[in-house]
Amino acid sequence: MKQKRKAKKNPLILVLILFILVFVVIPFTILKITEDGQYYVEGLNTSEVHASYKHYIFASFKMDTIDSQYTCIKNDEGKILRLHSGIVNLKTKDVTENTEYITDTDEAGYVNGNYGADAQYLGTSFDGKKVHFKISGVQAWTDINNVELYSYEDSYMLSTYFVYNGSLIHTISTDLIQGNVNSIAIGPAPKFLKQDTTYYSYDGHYFYTSYKNVVKDKKVNKEPYYNYYQYIPHRTTSYLNNSIYDAYLSKYGINDESILYNQGDIFFNIQDTYSINASMMYALALNESGLGQSQYAVEYNNLFGHAAIDENPDNANQYNSLSDCVKQHAYNFLQQGYLNPDDTRYHGSWFGDKASGINVNYASDPYWGEKAASFYYHLDEDGIDQKKNVVKTIQLSKNLKVYAPNKKDVLYTYNDGDIVSIHILKEENGYYKVSSEAPVKNNHLDTNIKYKNSYAYIKKSNFK
Repeated sequence: MKQKRKAKKNPLILVLILFILVFVVIPFTILKITEDGQYYVEGLNTSEVHASYKHYIFASFKMDTIDSQYTCIKNDEGKILRLHSGIVNLKTKDVTENTEYITDTDEAGYVNGNYGADAQYLGTSFDGKKVHFKISGVQAWTDINNVELYSYEDSYMLSTYFVYNGSLIHTISTDLIQGNVNSIAIGPAPKFLKQDTTYYSYDGHYFYTSYKNVVKDKKVNKEPYYNYYQYIPHRTTSYLNNSIYDAYLSKYGINDESILYNQGDIFFNIQDTYSINASMMYALALNESGLGQSQYAVEYNNLFGHAAIDENPDNANQYNSLSDCVKQHAYNFLQQGYLNPDDTRYHGSWFGDKASGINVNYASDPYWGEKAASFYYHLDEDGIDQKKNVVKTIQLSKNLKVYAPNKKDVLYTYNDGDIVSIHILKEENGYYKVSSEAPVKNNHLDTNIKYKNSYAYIKKSNFK
């Protein structure tokens, strides 16, 4: 009896099946599973749809092939997700809500668009879910749903700078569409800026004559500008007096209406005790208390907005007296916190901006540091403090060690890329002798003791 011969399998068929499986079925399945929405590549001016995709990344690839700056990606709700260049509108929430972000150096931060509406658009993440922006010196990423993206138009009211009577004026946009602004003189105008010219800047260090030049990075100045009153450290001495403070209030028709009137001695007594600049504290009190007339200042003796967070301003601290408030501000908030290099809130003891200084964590207003500096600038209109306190500010190109008085032990270190401001006491054999940010005892920091003219050393070769 004959046995049946087994049919031979055709290897070509197996290869073909495997090919279809690997290069057709699996990729198609993956594409279907990973669909993340509906995206349209459109012309901004014409609303012409060039293509639509169910994956943001493919829409992004398509956008890159179109030779036009007036192209964008929108989702199925019409929200713009990506531009070639444009403006980030941060004013999308109630004043009680902040916009949280992660900086390029992986630090968490926050800003409130009601105090500064516009930011420079730097890009969108590869998945279309995060927006990269710049405001008040910081570059950061935030969720796309926190902001709105606009293509630049002359009709939008952007934040700008100009020179008037020797002062640098910052006109801050608080609503791009309605055109609401708040203008403040923040300090002496740098010599490279001209009168009758509008300048744009999202860091206050480099200036541009148009928003187009911001995008192209065509700066007016080669070296950065650092506003003295914004970058003077708190561990300096103010040589002003109570009469200057009262004269400032009287200029605005405020005398007994302000609880700060005739109270300057409190600030100078605290300066003598804790070695913290009296006029910086007074300027901050003016800024936070509405010139000493706010409800929290009058009813709670709270001059600095302590604990009056955006989500719950009525949580503000209550103090027994103005003296107690200023003392707590100097010792608990500043010496133990914002001026303490070992504290997480420390980013430098100057008012600063959202990239460095107290403004990084103290306030949600991106221009809080400029506003506090503005009050100090007006108080010191004769430049008394500016002449007596020698301050140098740079952005580091390498790590900077701050040495104890023995020039061996390291008190604290600033990182490459940080903006650092120092109060120079004297130059000494290749070193700057500087005011330490915190009290020094036995060549180590100790924030539980009095400052008593503590000092430190920085190698001059590392600070240039």
